[in-house]
Amino acid sequence: MKILPIILFLFVIDLYFYLGTISTIKTFVNNSIYPICYWLISALIYAAILYVFLNYEKRTPSIRFNDSIVYSSLVFIVFIAKFIGILPLFIDDVIRIFKYLTSFFVITNQESDLGRLNFLKKSALVISGTLFSTLLYGMIWGRYNFKKNYQDIFINDWPVALNNYKIIHISDLHLGSFNNIDKFNEAVEMINAENADLVVFTGDLVNNRADEMIRWKDSFTKLKARDGLFSILGNHDYGDYTRWETEELKKLNFQNLINIQKEIGFDLLLNESRFIEKDNQRIAIIGVENWGKGFKQKGDLKKASEIIDPKDFKILLSHDPSHWEYQVVDDEYHYHLTLSGHTHGMQFGIEIPGLIKWSPVKWRYKYWAGIYEKNKQFINVNRGFGVLAYPGRVGIWPEITVIELKKGQQPA
Repeated sequence: MKILPIILFLFVIDLYFYLGTISTIKTFVNNSIYPICYWLISALIYAAILYVFLNYEKRTPSIRFNDSIVYSSLVFIVFIAKFIGILPLFIDDVIRIFKYLTSFFVITNQESDLGRLNFLKKSALVISGTLFSTLLYGMIWGRYNFKKNYQDIFINDWPVALNNYKIIHISDLHLGSFNNIDKFNEAVEMINAENADLVVFTGDLVNNRADEMIRWKDSFTKLKARDGLFSILGNHDYGDYTRWETEELKKLNFQNLINIQKEIGFDLLLNESRFIEKDNQRIAIIGVENWGKGFKQKGDLKKASEIIDPKDFKILLSHDPSHWEYQVVDDEYHYHLTLSGHTHGMQFGIEIPGLIKWSPVKWRYKYWAGIYEKNKQFINVNRGFGVLAYPGRVGIWPEITVIELKKGQQPA
């Protein structure tokens, strides 16, 4: 069985962590309680992993994906915490081995102490315990800790008739990873409470398959905006990250996804554009298919803008912010505002307004969260609404961006 080497590897980590920390733990709890609890929890996790693996083919594709999330989550929050926790123990063992080997060559009157350093054992417990608690918090509470992020953008050539125009920007729902419909409906109410002019969604509605969307259709039909709801596709919406029995089934899934978006009231823009007009003034809403550095590149900016006048005020919907970096920002058409997502802020980081904004994703994406400006053009990178892979969020919370566009000079 392919799963057995994985379980054996996890067991080695388990055993190493247990042997390295048991003496310290016994100073706090009863000698017999800790071993029983430790190995009982580990056994339950191994059983869950085996259950998912052995029943994988019996599940429908969407349930398979959710099972894989459960599997990865169990491994991630427990064994990654232990794996990081054993690093101090490993360092200590290297030191002890070095001392033991050198004892054959160095003459000393003192008996060599090859016991573990107590502070390293405690460090292992603190590190693994902190990491485990943090990741668990992110899974239970963090993933539903929806935050509204208010952004005022001032632009000189914004139409007077549409001054103080309010846009709700959401992205990366990944509905196959959602399981709490009440929390989802709360987020819908948060959006509707803004009484927005426009709601835009910038891709990755699902993880892989259109049927992930079915149970959420009623919730989506409650979304309201005066000038409508617009959407585009993200890299996950094409079904490229799962296996299909035939190419026809993959094409059918893609068409079903398009149909569902229409059913819930979204105007899906596939390299095309629309106009919103008021008092003989207008803005163009342009939507491109996915274009990402290192990802699918179906976005066609020229095709999407072929009916646009260069003088029009333009709002571009493009899933991946690398598109803005490599193509959009230097385009002669001058796209005033681009709305993107994709990065999720890696679902992990530290943000304290005015003090710090950090996530490991910054090493992959130059523009990864929030508002950026270049060449008098703006991009907002939404931190994402849902989750992918690790089913939680720590520090980078699920975001509903509330953008208000105003005519005038951007304050310094």
